[in-house]
Amino acid sequence: MIRPMRWLVCLLTLLSAQTARAAPPPVWDDWRAFDDAFIDVQGRVIDWTERARTVSEGQAYALFFALVANDRKRFAQILDWTEKNLAYGDLRQNLPAWHWGARDDGSWGIVDANPASDADLWLAYTLIEAGRLWKQPDYRATGRALLAQIAAREVVRMPGGPYLLLPGPQGFVGDDNSVRINPSYYMPLQLAALQNEDPQGPWLRLLRDYVALLPQIAPLGRVPDWTLWRTDRIVVDPKTGGVGSYDAIRAYLWAGLAPINNPHAQQMRVALLGFHDLVVELKRAPEKWTTGNSGVGGEAPPGFYAALLPYLLTVSDPDSYQRARARLAASRVDGLYGKPARYYDQVLTLFGKGYVDGRYRFDAHGRVIPSWQ
Repeated sequence: MIRPMRWLVCLLTLLSAQTARAAPPPVWDDWRAFDDAFIDVQGRVIDWTERARTVSEGQAYALFFALVANDRKRFAQILDWTEKNLAYGDLRQNLPAWHWGARDDGSWGIVDANPASDADLWLAYTLIEAGRLWKQPDYRATGRALLAQIAAREVVRMPGGPYLLLPGPQGFVGDDNSVRINPSYYMPLQLAALQNEDPQGPWLRLLRDYVALLPQIAPLGRVPDWTLWRTDRIVVDPKTGGVGSYDAIRAYLWAGLAPINNPHAQQMRVALLGFHDLVVELKRAPEKWTTGNSGVGGEAPPGFYAALLPYLLTVSDPDSYQRARARLAASRVDGLYGKPARYYDQVLTLFGKGYVDGRYRFDAHGRVIPSWQ
């Protein structure tokens, strides 16, 4: 039970965050630092710690941040590079390849052509939202065309069972018709917004089925990076053994970004409370965990603390929230987070810290409301 004084502290923390969302500073320093360090003049997002590769996820996230920053020029550059280099020149006809970088023969180009559905969803969603916010119908049309491809190629319905989001069109359905899924690819508000945009689509059904499966996916509230649907139930992924880490941390981020009264997010937050208990017990975030009662360890990178900020607000834990903020702040070097500054830590920071700092929020329908609107 939370004591009355702690409720007061929680309320003040939430009100402080809401006040920040009302009037953030005019310049988004974290976005500018990320842009300078990780995006080239063409609009390619570069993961320097992974052989200077580019992944479709990075392009999609950067496109969203450019929209939140009202940076139309950068948005157009990121979109143009993505379309020309990952989607064979036409995003309305082709889902983008996942991995672009150095090939074994020394050339540069597409390394893995299999699309990644989380990137595809973020691209579609952001283009639709850019069309709405900037009154650019071409962006919305491209987003809707992407959405149709995702529905056709990356969503499956199991016989007598749930709708599932394939991580990509190829390689995730087994010979026994089992399906390997990544729980962090499901962003509740995004799916709700896409259902409003495409009422005949599978988006709300995907969301409802995911929320219903979450107690099986994370029985102790600890989300794994990967899990498996087999026959009629969720089972531990045999390849990863139920380990959660760099992928799974996003599940807590997405749950925290939703309005307090969002019903699907409420169900998610209840299902995920076991992870909050773990953070409270450790007084820090672990780098790795398992869906069982073992395998917890490692030092979380700074991005994990940024990702947890919205989540810790929604579960009314100001102590853990302040510890996470302090750890993140202590990791800041020359405008970036971590040493060395890694692409993924900056992305999680732009999402998590950007949200609690008031750069953006979402309405009840999942539409993004940037601070500049």
